[in-house]
Amino acid sequence: MQTNMPDKNIPELVAIKLFAMGCHIQVSLDTTKLHTKYSQMAIDQQVDFLTSDVQQRIAHWEKVFSRFDDSSELMQLNNHTNQWTEVSAELFEVLQRAIHFVSKTQGLVTPTLLKDLWAAGYQHSFETLPKMSMPCVPITGSKASSSNIGSNTFSNINLNTSTDLQDVSITNDFKLNRANQQIGRIQLRQLADGQHQVYLPAGIALDLNGYAKGWCAMQLAKHISQVHNWQLPCLVDMGGDIAIGVPRDQIDKPIIWGVAIAKPYFANGEQVQDNEDVAILAISSGAVATSGQDYRRWWHDGRWQHHLIHPHYSRPVSSDVLTATVLATDTLMAEVYAKYCVLLGVTEAMAWLNKHGIAALLIDTNNNALATAAMQPNLVQANLITAIGA
Repeated sequence: MQTNMPDKNIPELVAIKLFAMGCHIQVSLDTTKLHTKYSQMAIDQQVDFLTSDVQQRIAHWEKVFSRFDDSSELMQLNNHTNQWTEVSAELFEVLQRAIHFVSKTQGLVTPTLLKDLWAAGYQHSFETLPKMSMPCVPITGSKASSSNIGSNTFSNINLNTSTDLQDVSITNDFKLNRANQQIGRIQLRQLADGQHQVYLPAGIALDLNGYAKGWCAMQLAKHISQVHNWQLPCLVDMGGDIAIGVPRDQIDKPIIWGVAIAKPYFANGEQVQDNEDVAILAISSGAVATSGQDYRRWWHDGRWQHHLIHPHYSRPVSSDVLTATVLATDTLMAEVYAKYCVLLGVTEAMAWLNKHGIAALLIDTNNNALATAAMQPNLVQANLITAIGA
């Protein structure tokens, strides 16, 4: 008789799942080593405690960063312009980092686009926005962005590219100066007693959603892996923004996490092609984030809209980058650079990524997958990648 013993090389994972901050959140905990020290009952109790802790932290961050709750700290700031307003350390830090990236992205990624999002119909939480049924003709699209292996979600896209944003002739220098002038009007200061204050001029309204998701994912991963009593290795996935938590005192080889980059697909209303992933990445630290035109889409004013606003034209961008996945040291940075790639377009984005040695994978609107040279060491399976290092 053969007894099936547990494979010690396979990590034992526990998942915490919830919906918050407008996205699906999954925290994967590696509990492999705990079984040599604690009983299953003790482990279950600690996971329950950690689950409650995660829920409380995310609920607190929603009260800080939500733009759909008029009582949130962010919206209170937006409603109190032309004066110094006391803010939390969390809001201060995320806004400070968002401002930092404006010049690094030629003014394309900026936190000052709330009014443009409102104008595009994004005034309520995404799951409540109107979604018309898809036409029964082939349309390009994408599964959910980077996520833990085995997590697949489908979405559709119908690109409205009748207006070529590049037809508008404005020099890059003028655009960058305009963005810097607007962002430069926002003032931040920390007083001697540790109080944080922001001066938001009239006419500017902030949206920190993408930045906040990335920041929260990283903060949560660090808390679980470095502050919590058990310091568990973990992967935090907040709607495709992924952070890896690595314990400070980790002695053994780092845990390798698999992240699947989902395949764009064609749908005709009846069937979907095979769901083979474009690639599977192996990462042991840092972060991964995906941004794109495919998922956060809604119907408004007689056309499809999406959440990536081009700041020079105050409307959703029309780009040949369907999705962009970027690896970085932290999730906020990865989120900003992924969004920047979509706004740049394929040619400029690939040139910029390769110049700076950034690991990334772009899927264009023709469903070609292009990876930078820096991404190659992280590729476990390059199933459907068209070109690497192009």
